[in-house]
Amino acid sequence: MYVLLTIYQVFMQGNIDNDLQLSARANYRWSSAFITKTNVQLAPSGQSMVQLEADYTGADFTTNIKAMNPSLLEGAMTGIFIGSYLQAVTPRLSLGMEAVWQRPAGNEGPQTAVSYAARYRGLDWIASAQLLAQGGVQTSYWKRLSDKVEAGVDINLQFLGLSGAQNMMGGPENEGTTTLGAKYDFRTSTFRGQVDSKGKVSCVLDKRISPPVMVTFAGELDHAKVCL
Repeated sequence: MYVLLTIYQVFMQGNIDNDLQLSARANYRWSSAFITKTNVQLAPSGQSMVQLEADYTGADFTTNIKAMNPSLLEGAMTGIFIGSYLQAVTPRLSLGMEAVWQRPAGNEGPQTAVSYAARYRGLDWIASAQLLAQGGVQTSYWKRLSDKVEAGVDINLQFLGLSGAQNMMGGPENEGTTTLGAKYDFRTSTFRGQVDSKGKVSCVLDKRISPPVMVTFAGELDHAKVCL
């Protein structure tokens, strides 16, 4: 079941699947520059998640603060906290950084990491690159092919030994993933599709039945790797 509600500066969205897993989002726009977001996922298995987020857009910069599963119940602050800042250096070039602070449990020490990013905007395309603290590089390229068609490519490379920083999400590995995606806007619907180098194919179709009602169809097919 899927529910969508938009009233002035309030946006609320909820979804519950056949496994009784509930996903809900709520956004509130305080002004044209400041917006707060809440994302909640509740699952019967106990793997739940709460995410709090705030976005502020200035005249030539954007900043974002995000907290995932913040808690003080263990006698110390736990959770994942992310802060990012992107500054326009020229009308087309922007530079920024992202800092992550993580503490999985109260009896464990905190972990920190910093990554750096650059973005260049052309007339109808955007290219970006990010140097990750875990020892990886992520690059992306987006281009508007026509007034209805957009396409992009994203490359994520993880290099063992590129950085001495500890991988906060697990042990570092040498691996890479390339993802190709496209978007097509019809008169009353939008289709998005992507495929990556690991064989995963996914697509989403948003269909507007009437001005206040929209239906979303989504599918994903993950091909397992076969080693000969």
